[in-house]
Amino acid sequence: MNKQLTFLMCSPRGEKSASHSIGFYLTSLFEEKGISVNSFSVYQTLKIQEEIEEMIISINESDIILISSPLYIDQAPYMTIKTMNIITDSFQQGKISKKERHLFAISNAGYLEYYHNNIALKIYEQFAKENEIIWAGGLPIGAAGTHAQYPIPEFLKMLEPLPKEDPRHEIYTKPTKLLDSVIRTSVDHLCKGEIVPKEELQKLEFVPMPLEAYIEGGNNGWLEAAEKLGTTDKLRDKPYER
Repeated sequence: MNKQLTFLMCSPRGEKSASHSIGFYLTSLFEEKGISVNSFSVYQTLKIQEEIEEMIISINESDIILISSPLYIDQAPYMTIKTMNIITDSFQQGKISKKERHLFAISNAGYLEYYHNNIALKIYEQFAKENEIIWAGGLPIGAAGTHAQYPIPEFLKMLEPLPKEDPRHEIYTKPTKLLDSVIRTSVDHLCKGEIVPKEELQKLEFVPMPLEAYIEGGNNGWLEAAEKLGTTDKLRDKPYER
């Protein structure tokens, strides 16, 4: 029988989010290997009882659960926690049977530094432990906003024409290729029913660019958005101060 996977996409930004972009990329790799995938955008799913029940049925039938969530400060968002609580209640009520089942998580930080994700990944690990799910590991991704704008395969194609000496290779190409490699290796292990080796996940424990470059890129992004909206003269407004 083919293995099944339930993908829980936990960002309120939907398809515009890094959680969707990176998670969707993983699910496409799973599907290439013959894994059946059911996807749920939890911010929509939790609004409708019938969809919650569909999610629980899918998890009950699944061999792998994939969570992809943004990071809020240093924590999993409320709706991610609520989803885990609903799943835990379903285990306790016997709606989800006990069987060999793996949990793999993606934690996407807007911050440059990967280690802001550590607490959230520990929470996902504890969630797995409490429900007798095998913790397969998690991806601690820093500066994840880049991948919200540019999905990994498309981003690498965009970078290919750059001259070899272009500094963007060090800032973008090298880290993205490493992330892609870790993702593909993780999928390979999970398809075999294995946990992902810690030493593989630890390859993502790096800072992909100088802090100054990250700040400059963020500031430029704000300016470009303001120019499109015609609000460059309002960037320092304080509308909530009296």
